[in-house]
Amino acid sequence: MNSNLETKVWGDPIKAKVLVVGHDPRLQRSSTIADYCFFADYYFKPRPSKRNELKKYQLAGSLFSYIRELTGGYFHDDEIIITNLCNKALPPTPPNRTVYIPRDKAEDGLRNIKALLKVSNIHLIFAMSQPVNYWLQKLKFYAANPAFLEAAEPKENGVNSDAPYYEPKRAGAFKMIFGQKYVADGQYILFPILHVKAYPLKGNFLVYHENYLNCIRECKRLLINK
Repeated sequence: MNSNLETKVWGDPIKAKVLVVGHDPRLQRSSTIADYCFFADYYFKPRPSKRNELKKYQLAGSLFSYIRELTGGYFHDDEIIITNLCNKALPPTPPNRTVYIPRDKAEDGLRNIKALLKVSNIHLIFAMSQPVNYWLQKLKFYAANPAFLEAAEPKENGVNSDAPYYEPKRAGAFKMIFGQKYVADGQYILFPILHVKAYPLKGNFLVYHENYLNCIRECKRLLINK
């Protein structure tokens, strides 16, 4: 794998009001690296007919639909900017495992996010997935929930595997924070949310339904009072 492969941030920081932070520039069961985070550019192209292209198009569409639903359609598509905590290609994981973001990559990613925020008009952040929020709390980007940090800490057997992967010490940690409102870096409203692959909620993800509704309610209150 070429470790220099890197996906690009999607969106215009000057126009953007919403920042979405994800965690993996690669399709889950593919070595394909997105030109832009979550293949966001596909959302603005005609619907493709080829299966592999269609999956990218659908992923991009799901992400914009996800943010639109959470915010009640308050923002235009060009007011959303999308990045990952780590935009570089990380080693592939074993099947059905979550990518592990090493601390140094998370630190680099957070520096990039802070630099992006400095030149933007963003005031709302959606941080997707448990591992991303683990690092954002661990690195003090927003206030830590000690119980969440303890439960979400990566197990050593996953981190030290020949193909490193993320597995939390205890299951169910994300329910402690998903949909809650936080203040990041002293000024930005941040909501931890599930990864877009869980949208729309179904199957095992339905246990997060109340958290999801809470996130929508909190966003609505926030945007009404702007």
